[in-house]
Amino acid sequence: MAATLAVAAALAGALLLPAAAPPPARAAAPSTPAAGSAPTPVLAYYYMWFNSVSWTHNKNDAPSLGPYTSTDPAVIAQHVTWARASGVTAFIASWKNTPQLDQALADLVAECRRQGLKLVLIYEGLDVNRNPIPVADVAADLAWFLDSYGSDPVFDLYGKPAVIWSGSWRFTDAQIATVRAQLGAPARLLLLGSEKDAASYQARASLFDGDAYYWSSADPLTTPGYESRLTALAAAVHSSNGLWLAPASVGFDGQLNGGTTVVDRRNGATLTAAWNDAKATNPDGMAVISWNEFTEASYVEPSSNYGLRYLQVLAGLTGAPGPVGVAGPSASPAATSPTPATSSISPGSAPGQSGPNYGGSIGRGSAPYEGWASLAVAFLLIGALAFFGVNLRLRARAAEPGGRADADGSSDG
Repeated sequence: MAATLAVAAALAGALLLPAAAPPPARAAAPSTPAAGSAPTPVLAYYYMWFNSVSWTHNKNDAPSLGPYTSTDPAVIAQHVTWARASGVTAFIASWKNTPQLDQALADLVAECRRQGLKLVLIYEGLDVNRNPIPVADVAADLAWFLDSYGSDPVFDLYGKPAVIWSGSWRFTDAQIATVRAQLGAPARLLLLGSEKDAASYQARASLFDGDAYYWSSADPLTTPGYESRLTALAAAVHSSNGLWLAPASVGFDGQLNGGTTVVDRRNGATLTAAWNDAKATNPDGMAVISWNEFTEASYVEPSSNYGLRYLQVLAGLTGAPGPVGVAGPSASPAATSPTPATSSISPGSAPGQSGPNYGGSIGRGSAPYEGWASLAVAFLLIGALAFFGVNLRLRARAAEPGGRADADGSSDG
């Protein structure tokens, strides 16, 4: 009888564990594409502004490759290798026309061409103070890009070069129409906006060939209206036959940029939930935020704190074999997380790392069967505790705030 009650208590306790309970159903592994359908491209925002000085300030972690420069051929080659092994189809390269970024783009294009990774461009239309740069500069920069790379097959993921205009909401309709005409969109390139909601995109649908919303600061598990906002924006884009690149962020920390928003990584559960919400919008590309935005802590690139962990999570979502070989310490990511863990959920254990054991066998031991009375008491105990557990969860859910959280982080474009 005592053994049976102990087992019952353990099983009932498992029903009441709030931290170890699985996330909502949308955080489960994504469904497999239908037979014969092309898989949705997986893209990752990629930043090319780094030099040795970049790593001396506003960072709580460091790349496993060390304080690299974005024009180091060995670093670029390793990034592309890791990306392909993790199921990434293309980098979304952040660029504007400066000598440093022009060189970094040329080096990245050469390596992507060598290894077979595609590229999409995101043009940084805002300055460091988040103000729009002169529209003449936008047109001139993108014309230079088209002249240099317009026929390069590295940029043909969607048939012709796709350019995301970051900060498009800070430009007028007339300015966008002028740039679009000068570039010959959509004949020569696809010009995508970065509008933040369905109404904003619908009002300018004739000016864009799609949309890519960089929503890094939202928490897919707690931000009110997260799913519905993405669903509505996707519907608006698709209703005008545009390309929809859906965001999926690994986590966020705006404190180093003067903000207060922090979205914990939850050892991969945050990326998994964001991935499934993005997948549900029927996107033309899954846009992972990000490969290497270290200041905002939204990177999946191997690092000192996390090692290969988040590329392994990504590979689990894409179905890719996953990366191998990484420099730097191999400490457990959970032990080195810069933000407190709020969940122990893992969407897939890393090699050599075992996940929570929810199974196991319960043996009868050497004692004879203890009788129906023992089982009856055990089941009554389980039922009672399960009933109280459900009521506690319903009360907690009813207490959640109904207002919209601050949806836009420091770099959300």
